[in-house]
Amino acid sequence: MTEARIWLESIIVREACTRATAEDLAALEKNIEEAEAAAARGDFPARAAKHIDFHRLLARMTDNPIMIIVMDGVLDVLHHFVRTIGDYQNAFVLPSRRRFMKHMEEGNVEAAVAEMESSLKRLQRAYLSKVEVADEAPVQAVAQAPARKRAAAKSAQYNQSEKPAKPVPKTKS
Repeated sequence: MTEARIWLESIIVREACTRATAEDLAALEKNIEEAEAAAARGDFPARAAKHIDFHRLLARMTDNPIMIIVMDGVLDVLHHFVRTIGDYQNAFVLPSRRRFMKHMEEGNVEAAVAEMESSLKRLQRAYLSKVEVADEAPVQAVAQAPARKRAAAKSAQYNQSEKPAKPVPKTKS
């Protein structure tokens, strides 16, 4: 999912940077402030929703209905995933957003894209570490299942080879 997000976000950020109005930039700044307030309150659901809405705002800035629809779909999947893994620390997101906004306001498209990609990759690592910790036992069980099946099959094969052969009836010649 991260790879698709990076591809999509790179296009969206490029277009948003070139099309951003003062109102668009103000909406992004307001979103960052609201996410910061939610984080300060310890309100994970609101914080997560604001972080996801940031990307929806960027998509809307492209003025391309297809990009908006595609990004909404990706973000809906992401939102479900984030709710599933629960609260996690992401102290790096708000500073990254501030850097991103600086690049965007300066019109530095490449720096804005690079900042977004870096942030998304770091988020992915955070998500995966959260999932790996939560699912460690089931993941290990799944990983070991094929080995257990192979061992059982070998054991069955070995046991069959040790069975005495049935006597072959003698025929009169």
